[in-house]
Amino acid sequence: MKTRLLIISAASVLMLQACGGGGGDNSSNPLPSNTTTPPGNTATPPTGGNGADQGSVSASFVPSNTSRYILLNPLGQTSGALTSNQQAADGAITALNSNQLSGTYAIQDIAGDASFAIGRWVQGTVTTSTGADTLTGTDGRAYHYIAYQALSAFPSNSLHCVGGSFTTPTYTSGGSKAALTGAATGTADISFSGGQGALTGSVTVNANGETATQALPSTLSSPSSMSLTGLGTNIPYTGAQLADAGNGAYALAVQFAAVTPSGARYIGVGRLSCTSN
Repeated sequence: MKTRLLIISAASVLMLQACGGGGGDNSSNPLPSNTTTPPGNTATPPTGGNGADQGSVSASFVPSNTSRYILLNPLGQTSGALTSNQQAADGAITALNSNQLSGTYAIQDIAGDASFAIGRWVQGTVTTSTGADTLTGTDGRAYHYIAYQALSAFPSNSLHCVGGSFTTPTYTSGGSKAALTGAATGTADISFSGGQGALTGSVTVNANGETATQALPSTLSSPSSMSLTGLGTNIPYTGAQLADAGNGAYALAVQFAAVTPSGARYIGVGRLSCTSN
């Protein structure tokens, strides 16, 4: 076992509460103002990694004053401005603000480059503002994360978004015969007018021989906020925010909770790659 050092910077965490529902109304949650000093990104992982990480990145995530994050768990999520983070040598993120993974841990679905980092905490002790949670790595419970760069303004050209990277969706509740994991894909088309984005798209989850498709929010109300179709413990929902992919490119950061026809609920995060239409 390697000896590793964890550096944690205290920061506030924005908790997004339940919203929307009913007719799938969209809701946009503004994120905190940009910091004046870019957050740090240390390359030293915490103590206790067991070598079970899976995945890789093409480059380490480069934090900036516009960095944002999502950390999605079976009971809820935190998201907002990313003021500090920690990234291991293999590209796995082990701390997002005051949210941290420690102990004998494992991280899967690791992917990313200088503009984003994505992965899934599957084993270890997760510490957040609400306390500590133990992930066994055997029951499918997981915390899904994505770090990315927000935009200062929307582009003028329309975008088509597809492919990209998704974490493996994990089962949270419901259904009579649910598999612990599934697979996710997504697609979106976005046009811009009047300082807003009109979005048509969805995330599809395949698990246990079933398919669940959840529509993405129909409106991106601002470049600095995430739009939601709803958020709660046992309901389906999606969230989306356009992101800066670097070198004039764009991406769509998404989070989701999809419910299959039998009632099984799966959660995950993803990043769609966008090209101009």
